[in-house]
Amino acid sequence: MNEMGRPKPPRAKTLNGWQYLGWHCCWCDAPIWQGARSAGRAEGREGAHDLSIEVYECGPHCPKRPSVSTGYNQSP
Repeated sequence: MNEMGRPKPPRAKTLNGWQYLGWHCCWCDAPIWQGARSAGRAEGREGAHDLSIEVYECGPHCPKRPSVSTGYNQSP
């Protein structure tokens, strides 16, 4: 869970290209046309390279968004 009481986003290396670029929801991979909101910062590293990036979710009612009680979700 992050500082706002929302679950941490998936790790950067588990995201597909569209999720990483912010065009699809980081939880359900649905295209985001409008109404997206920040899901937080997806953390990741590849050697000395920082892959961390801001990712977005389709909304609080996303079907694959983990509940606050379940916490961290590894699946994209």
